[in-house]
Amino acid sequence: MRRVILLRHGQSEINAIQERQPVFCGQLETPLTELGRRQAREAGKLLADPWRFQISHAVSSALGRATETLDLILPAFSSPPQKLPASTAFNERSLGIFEGHTEEDVFRRFPQYRDDPRFRSFRADLIQKAPDGENLQDVRHRAATSLHALLPIITSDLLLVAHCQTIRCLISAMTGRELLQTLNLQIPNAQPMILTETSVATWELTSNMAPT
Repeated sequence: MRRVILLRHGQSEINAIQERQPVFCGQLETPLTELGRRQAREAGKLLADPWRFQISHAVSSALGRATETLDLILPAFSSPPQKLPASTAFNERSLGIFEGHTEEDVFRRFPQYRDDPRFRSFRADLIQKAPDGENLQDVRHRAATSLHALLPIITSDLLLVAHCQTIRCLISAMTGRELLQTLNLQIPNAQPMILTETSVATWELTSNMAPT
């Protein structure tokens, strides 16, 4: 029985800033905080428990906060899983030209993205997107296509370190849930969420270890 263990990266510097002021991150590079590094190491201790997991392969997005998280997890294993090349397919949803800017600045320059129903759902929509960015259908397609390409080499557990919206999109794609049904899932930093293959090409979210 194969499992995919989805893990959001540890807290990043922009995650910390967002607790005080809304900032659009997307695919902007932002390193882990010290808390984020501790979260990653604690996740490593959990994931390295052979009674709970048998991780044979591990992969991350190509963004630094995900690759660093995986690099901090792997030393906890007595026999580390095979580390696969980081993949841009698992990157966070792109917010295009909004990345790195505060919500206040963006809405001052582009008020239609705050006020106009044709644009204002760009943060979590199947069609709308930020200028030069992606919608969630784009993310689901690229992430799920890449994950399905990896599955033939996986015999037990795959650890996939990615990002909040990417994980929601993968849960939708793998379980067959409508994407809009997964957008309210809580995806805390460095807390495993487990997809289990229940039959051929059928997956379920069998364990959400994240607090509600």
